[in-house]
Amino acid sequence: MKREEFEDFYLFSFLKEEELERLKEISVKKYFNKDEILFYKGDKPKFLHVLLKGIVKLYTHDHKDNEVVIHNLMPPSLIAEIANYEEIGFPANCAFETSAEVLLIDYEKFKAEFLLKPEISMFFIKSLTKKIKALESFISYNISSNSIEKIAKFLLDNENLLKNLKQVKIAQLLNITPETFSRKISKLKKDEIIQNEKGFIKILDHEKLSDFVSS
Repeated sequence: MKREEFEDFYLFSFLKEEELERLKEISVKKYFNKDEILFYKGDKPKFLHVLLKGIVKLYTHDHKDNEVVIHNLMPPSLIAEIANYEEIGFPANCAFETSAEVLLIDYEKFKAEFLLKPEISMFFIKSLTKKIKALESFISYNISSNSIEKIAKFLLDNENLLKNLKQVKIAQLLNITPETFSRKISKLKKDEIIQNEKGFIKILDHEKLSDFVSS
């Protein structure tokens, strides 16, 4: 396998060369634009989805039809692999926040040829555990944290995403009203902790921003 071909499969670098060759044979890379839908809630998964580039959101709607974002994923990452593993419909909708590249792996062939390998099973477990921890953190901070603490933690934990996320999107992710979010951001900007240009945020003082987050 050529180096440039291997790079799409680096999440599976623990496999032998011949196994990677076979994985390549049952996979295809697809490009998506911002706001395109990867799948809808309830769809049956035909592929194992691997996010190579870009940002995706998993979301649903509440009883008032308001969008509720469950999780944002950044590469490299499996997308909603629980649906594949449990052989159920996808638990949420999935759309792209930016342009993106996704590796689509034929799941039936993957299951038959790879899933029983101990290293693949451990790979799934680690990926699911990572998502559970992220969900626990999300729930904890939304229940117990004040607005400025939520904002500070999000900015610190997701600094590499900030160039792609506008203020209105971050407020939505944190379930904070745009007005409240704007006030808090204005204070952080006034204190020269962040820079805010054209709706995008850049951290200037990590130490001062960390002071807002509970230990």
